[in-house]
Amino acid sequence: MDFFAEQDQARKRSKWLVLLFCLAVIGIALSAFLVLSYLTEPSWNLFWLTGAGTLGVVVLASLGRIASLSSGGSVVAESLGGHLICPNTNDPQERRIHNIVEEMAIASGTPVPPVYLMEEKGINAFAAGYSPNDAVVGITRGCVEKLNREQLQGVVAHEFSHILNGDMRLNIKLTGLIFGIVCLSRIGEVLMRVAALSGSGRRRKKDDGTMAILALGLTLFILGLIGGFFGSLIRAAVSRQREFLADASAVQFTRNPDGISGALKRIGGYSVGSKLETASASDFSHMFFGSALGSIFATHPPLEKRIKKIEPNWDSSFPQTDQISEKVDLASEQTAGFAGGETRSTGAHIEPSLTQAFDGPSQENIEHARSLLAKIPPHLLDLSREPFGARCVIFALLLDPSNPTIRHKQIALIRNRLETDTDKLTNKIYTNTSSLSCFEKFALVEECASALHELSPPQLSDFSEVLNGLIAMDQQIDLFEWSMEKVIFNHLNFGKNQNPHGSSKISQNLAECHCFIGALAHYGGESDQAKDSFAKGSQSLSPQNQASLPSVEDCGIADLEKAILKIQKLGASEKRNFLTACMATAEHDGTISENEYQILRGLAAAISCPLGPFIG
Repeated sequence: MDFFAEQDQARKRSKWLVLLFCLAVIGIALSAFLVLSYLTEPSWNLFWLTGAGTLGVVVLASLGRIASLSSGGSVVAESLGGHLICPNTNDPQERRIHNIVEEMAIASGTPVPPVYLMEEKGINAFAAGYSPNDAVVGITRGCVEKLNREQLQGVVAHEFSHILNGDMRLNIKLTGLIFGIVCLSRIGEVLMRVAALSGSGRRRKKDDGTMAILALGLTLFILGLIGGFFGSLIRAAVSRQREFLADASAVQFTRNPDGISGALKRIGGYSVGSKLETASASDFSHMFFGSALGSIFATHPPLEKRIKKIEPNWDSSFPQTDQISEKVDLASEQTAGFAGGETRSTGAHIEPSLTQAFDGPSQENIEHARSLLAKIPPHLLDLSREPFGARCVIFALLLDPSNPTIRHKQIALIRNRLETDTDKLTNKIYTNTSSLSCFEKFALVEECASALHELSPPQLSDFSEVLNGLIAMDQQIDLFEWSMEKVIFNHLNFGKNQNPHGSSKISQNLAECHCFIGALAHYGGESDQAKDSFAKGSQSLSPQNQASLPSVEDCGIADLEKAILKIQKLGASEKRNFLTACMATAEHDGTISENEYQILRGLAAAISCPLGPFIG
């Protein structure tokens, strides 16, 4: 799965969706006008009034619904009856699913999403949110009880495909647009009731006004139903195609077709299947792992077809899932690895992998993420999973390691601005955080993201101010601080201000692009290799343009900060080309150093591109 290609495709799909939506609204408005023209005298005033009224109702209802769902995936999860799984839970089944989600997130370079559990017997799951930074993963009780670890990995990988390729945003738009059209039916129903009550209250013959209201109500009711019908068909068609892609991506991520296919087979052999009992399930049917509706409104391809896509030689048999009950030992889960490989150690230099940077996490990335988490002291991981502790972990990561005087001032800032004991805990864990490698530190930041989202607006404001104060305390910003700032604020701002949709070209921003390539060349290794590294990246960026290596003074943090403002406005395909050039520069000597990784992580965060740890 190509992240940037999927972003371009998502925008194209959104444009087609808007077009179809506009055509549907126009058709409804024209139909309402024709009905009213039959009952009254047709006129241009009636035409414009009907069109404006219909459009206003649908657009406002749609925007309101989209806005309510865009505030974070937790809104969807809670509306479906899900409850948040505590990251430090001692329940073996809950611990297992949280571990799997955690490892997949670290591998893909996204914040660890909150995990919600729905007390439903059906085997199902979903991902919801407007971006990877506010995503949640929901999973049913039937899923954790009936699937083994390998199958759960396949399901989670499927949902992460939806997170990474923009399906969640498309799903929210689909839900909102259909809701707007269906609202016409609800308004029509209200008008018919008003007309009925008005008529029943009169002993005499109903007047023309009552009949007009009744006719208008009936028209809106029927048109809303028709519009909702075709809207649901469009939603189902779009969703079915995305499910095939997500299944394929799950195989790509885990390199284990048995995981996702095994989960689908257990659904097929289960008397409950993927059915959900909650009343709101129909509104979000297109978000689920398994189908929630049948016939032409099915938002998912048939199970048999999905399995055949993964296993062409499948014998069409299903297991007796009702008799299966997966038991999990908590101690074994703490040490369980991903199927299909051995974990890798993390060294000071990381072997580059360009493909994984763009195409989502591989099995090796997932295993590597688990190895990173295994190197982090357990008490730091525990702290990172709750808001108070997560703040202290972030603060500890930013304490000055080389200047005790500055570090004491930073602790004093925390003590003066935040509640009691925040400074003490930060100082206490500093020794542990300072001993982590750069790569382990960034993995720990991803762990903190979910807990930080639980901060109230005042707490978040205080956190941000203290964070900026810690970075500015020594009156200079190093690469680590710059990158950390970009990653943390990208997570906390939900990416809303970090990645403006643009269409700018690299050719229009060559100086800014060369600034980043130059920084990678200068900070990446031996000085005598800087020219060759820059030449490699510059040629990848623009083969026709033979640029000279900028001086190290022109590639400082302040220069990167200015350059990023224009690079953010590049189109999706242009961002891919630019990051490809950056990777070509970084991998010139066959390794990616900590400095190079910090620049790449800061850049990726600034343009909202998921970038996981590289494989050592």
